[in-house]
Amino acid sequence: MEEGDLIYINFDIWILPDDEGDEALLFRTTDEEKAHEHEIYDEESSYGPRVVELGRGNLMEGFEEDILEAEVDEERSVEVPPEKGVGNRDAGKIELFSRRELEKKGLDVVVGEEVQLEDRTGTIIRTTAGRVRVDFNHPLAGKTLKFDYTVRSKAETVEEKIQAILEKDYGEAEFKIELDGDELEVILPEECKYGQGWFIVKYQVVGDIRRHTEIKDIRLVEEYEGKTEEPDEEVEKEMGLEEESEALAEELGIEEGSEEEPEEDTEE
Repeated sequence: MEEGDLIYINFDIWILPDDEGDEALLFRTTDEEKAHEHEIYDEESSYGPRVVELGRGNLMEGFEEDILEAEVDEERSVEVPPEKGVGNRDAGKIELFSRRELEKKGLDVVVGEEVQLEDRTGTIIRTTAGRVRVDFNHPLAGKTLKFDYTVRSKAETVEEKIQAILEKDYGEAEFKIELDGDELEVILPEECKYGQGWFIVKYQVVGDIRRHTEIKDIRLVEEYEGKTEEPDEEVEKEMGLEEESEALAEELGIEEGSEEEPEEDTEE
């Protein structure tokens, strides 16, 4: 594997115990059956091979270093210490709050409960009659992790790279890809017309396709049959997402409405 590769990968992430006599705890998996077996199934998550791009800082350092040595279909396992994972625990991220203050916010003051406070996510680790201790460290901070994984495939052709990018940035959906030389047309599935997610990620999709291919013209097509629908930019305004989309477009160097004309400075 090399930095920049788009790969499909299956993995199990285990939290290794501090005491040798204890068992490892499965934290996350791409195997739906295993998630049920270990009682960590999340109905809002998707299971199956995950698309990741190497070299973009999206994976833990120790895990990515090992993936770069992997071959397709090779079963591998690597232990990742905290300093090459999430990092060590920071005592400064454990804070005290008034129980009354949290209850007024409608929060369930129970040990182990995850709470959102001041735009931060924390876990309640201790309660008393009047005080609540909340830990804002990442749940995996200070933990040694073991990754059991297999790289299932690597996107090689232009079509494979486009499909991988769409899945990585948006998720699984029935996109129709029509490629003619250096021109690309992507026909959007029904959910993209009204879902908030597409308005947020569409400029990221365009930028990623430009980084990974030599495609010059990119058209993102919405198809409507029968009754005339509201144009997508009006829907975007109603959803309050226009400013967020424009900000992302500016960050990627893409002007509004310029999906068909790539900008030279988007290459990294």
